[in-house]
Amino acid sequence: MADTYNYYTYNYYYDDAVVSGPPLGPDGIPPVDHTTFADVRERLARQALEPDATTLADTYFDEAVKAFEAGNYAMAVAKFAGAMELAPDDVILPFAYCQALFASEKYTEAAEVLRAALARVSPEKEGVFYPRGLYTEDAVLFEQIDRLAEKAELYSFDGDLQLLLGYHLLGIGETDAAVEPLRLANQDLENASSAAVLLSLAEKMRIQNTEEVDK
Repeated sequence: MADTYNYYTYNYYYDDAVVSGPPLGPDGIPPVDHTTFADVRERLARQALEPDATTLADTYFDEAVKAFEAGNYAMAVAKFAGAMELAPDDVILPFAYCQALFASEKYTEAAEVLRAALARVSPEKEGVFYPRGLYTEDAVLFEQIDRLAEKAELYSFDGDLQLLLGYHLLGIGETDAAVEPLRLANQDLENASSAAVLLSLAEKMRIQNTEEVDK
């Protein structure tokens, strides 16, 4: 069963040492530790070795991943929400929950969860997470981002849409394209602080990409 899953949580750090993520090479997958995990297969393997340690939150999480992979985003939303209630200190779950809401085209709710998630993490420590690996095919993710982009273009005044679009463009490595929607979100009072976090991240990623090209 463990080989069924391919859920990587990409972690973008703010410190000067590394800004990691899928477009930046093999170091984009953070190690598994007490605050995060890189791969559901690793988590399931640990549960198989220590079945007594498996919690109801773990079960909900695993069910959410299965539902997401099957395209049952409503079920994934419900299961991730249940896992969050049972594990309120988990800094990864809100980003996965946000992804499920986004996939369900519940953009306002997704932006609300994203703001809360960004407010909870310490960028220099945990980083900003983007659960791209929930998708078995990138084409599905890109299609969903295209739909969001179309709506964000129609409603450029909607800070929620702009924040969400900027976050997703960063997540797929479209750093330059992410800047404009994040700037628009930064003009919105409710989204300003979250947009500022992601704009700072975008600049760090841009600098690192430039440095790697120059090597």
